[in-house]
Amino acid sequence: MNKFNSASLFIEWVEHQRRFTPKMSLDKMRFYLSLFDNPHTKFKSIHITGTNGKGSVVAYLNSVLRCAGFNVATFTSPYITCFNERIRFNDANILDEDLLRIGNLIISKYDEIESKGYELPTFFEFITILAFIYYASIPDLDVAIIEVGMGGRLDSTNVIEPILSIITNVTLEHTQILGDTLEKIATEKLGIVKDNSYLISGNIDNSLVDLFEKCCKEHHTKHLPALIQEVEILKQDIYSSEVIIDGLNLTIGLPGNHQIENACCALRALNVLKEIEEKWNNRLTNEIYYRGFQNVKWQGRLEVINDNPLIVIDGCHNIDGVNRVCKFIKGLDYQYKRAVVSISADKELPVMLNTISQVFDEIIITKYSYMRSSEIDVLNDLLVHENKKIIPNVNDAFLYCIENPTDFTIFLGSLYLVSEIRNIVKPLK
Repeated sequence: MNKFNSASLFIEWVEHQRRFTPKMSLDKMRFYLSLFDNPHTKFKSIHITGTNGKGSVVAYLNSVLRCAGFNVATFTSPYITCFNERIRFNDANILDEDLLRIGNLIISKYDEIESKGYELPTFFEFITILAFIYYASIPDLDVAIIEVGMGGRLDSTNVIEPILSIITNVTLEHTQILGDTLEKIATEKLGIVKDNSYLISGNIDNSLVDLFEKCCKEHHTKHLPALIQEVEILKQDIYSSEVIIDGLNLTIGLPGNHQIENACCALRALNVLKEIEEKWNNRLTNEIYYRGFQNVKWQGRLEVINDNPLIVIDGCHNIDGVNRVCKFIKGLDYQYKRAVVSISADKELPVMLNTISQVFDEIIITKYSYMRSSEIDVLNDLLVHENKKIIPNVNDAFLYCIENPTDFTIFLGSLYLVSEIRNIVKPLK
């Protein structure tokens, strides 16, 4: 196929590649990478999976390591504001020219891929290859923090040999692909565990502990649970949390109890890095920890986008995520709380809406523009609440909240919703 001469046209093409294809192994991914001299073997990495919290743990690790002066790449999904966010180096998105150059390089191998009898890459396989080629080209890269797309065992990213792996938590998600029990889903996520390495685990159900221990024993890998039960919470609000973790006094720049759990995972991982290599140990001081955790930024996770009136956005998009966000908001001292809700049609709508209905004084139903959004009528029929409104257009819903201020307003239910709200807010600033 022809190469692209515009990054925007290239991104549009990539976005329209097929999303899923049945996989029995990662042989296809390894073949693709062999065409580019196996870039995934040329940089150190940290691998992160979990139902929720993956991106937040990436953000914590990146923030602390950057404060310590390390050169850090990150690979996350989906994006909130622009496609290039997925692939970053030292807090900067990949440049359009690099995206286009490497994208065209991959496309130049399409004839060879097909001649060898392989399918062409899916969307996520393509951007994973692109990211790995980009990271391999950075001569002074200290570590790339790689977020799994889905599951772990057969995820396109699972060709790397990380210095440590992290599983943030395990709850039911993508059951049609990963399995319909916690054990099946955990087994898929444990597929990222590598031999003679380290595994950090977050909030794991007690029923899964033996499974985790068995897996780590088979791989001769050290299992280190995050010290979630040893946290003392000193102060919390919608902007941050002050805590003591393992004797260390920290201000956590991402609000919510779930973000404290994510911080515990990141802190445990950072302490492992200090054991692995002298360069990490010398520069990862308590002072660096404090600055890194306090200054962390992560879009769309209980993010305050307007102070007067107070408007918050959160991309929670499954049962566990909604439960955690709503539990935290319920404990906040605001007299009147409003939620603006839009959720993807393939999610567990009745359970998520029931949770939301128990926390907020007013609920507005809206619809984001992407095709996965639930229809207004579906959400309205499922939502039982005495004070609900329908504002079909997201922009109109946002303006309504500005013009009809209340103590606390949050847009939640989908990262697609969060993305649209951020793009509305950006021109206003």
